[in-house]
Amino acid sequence: MAKLAIIGTGIIGTSLGLAIKKAGVKDLQVVGTDLERGHASKAKSMGALDQTEGSLVSAVQNAAIVVIATPVLAMKDVFEIVGSRLPEGCLVTDTGSSKAIVMEWAQQYLPVGVSFVGGHPVVGDESSGPEAATADLFKGRPYCIIPGKSADRDKVRLLTDMIKTIGGKPYYMDLAEHDSFVTAVSHLPLLLNVALVGCTANSPSWDDIAQVASTQYQEMTRLASNDPKTSSDTIFSNREGVVHWIDSFMGHLYEIRKILVDEGEGTSKVLEQVFEKAFIARAKWLAGDVGPQ
Repeated sequence: MAKLAIIGTGIIGTSLGLAIKKAGVKDLQVVGTDLERGHASKAKSMGALDQTEGSLVSAVQNAAIVVIATPVLAMKDVFEIVGSRLPEGCLVTDTGSSKAIVMEWAQQYLPVGVSFVGGHPVVGDESSGPEAATADLFKGRPYCIIPGKSADRDKVRLLTDMIKTIGGKPYYMDLAEHDSFVTAVSHLPLLLNVALVGCTANSPSWDDIAQVASTQYQEMTRLASNDPKTSSDTIFSNREGVVHWIDSFMGHLYEIRKILVDEGEGTSKVLEQVFEKAFIARAKWLAGDVGPQ
């Protein structure tokens, strides 16, 4: 019987186990481990795992597939601990949203004969912990695949098959493209949410402002409710890319500021054009009219 080891049984790791069980995959033992022992036990009680392990080494022993579903900065320690204990021919993948730094650790700590294929399920859920997991978390969602330099093609296909099994949509990406693009549409929005909360909550008038903050404010600050540790790890792990997109956003925001302080004729019309351009761009995206083609 093949063995799948899930390291990290939060919402992603537990959802992966649940999705595999729901798919009815036969002859596969799903084993999980977590620094928070209660998380692994909860995942097992939910039916996501066949067995829990108390250590990383015992979890990966004889594993055919190892999925690292921890916060990004915790992955370095995982690679260092399990690297020399992984069986030859094993597929190792992760679920982090930053890839360059993870690839470096994989190349540094994983032995020859072990294939690392980076993975990133784009599920967009601010919840955390195994209790928030669901078997349908990946259904219909893009799941980025970024193969390591020495990854075996058969292992890439194996990860692709697993993603299809859990209902995800495999999407192959280049390392640099992945980190830049994901930063633009995932990491930057996270920071904008946090900055908006900081801007308003630090105002001396926040007590009164809070009384008129309703659904719009709630929706625009949703990502600020993400797990702080996971969020800070995500941003820190891709600092250069984050800074690039912060600078780009500030440039666009400053252009709007310049329009607002311009007292000349036609200022309101120029501002309207900015909103119209954004309206059209978002409408095309929502309609599915924006794609690689």
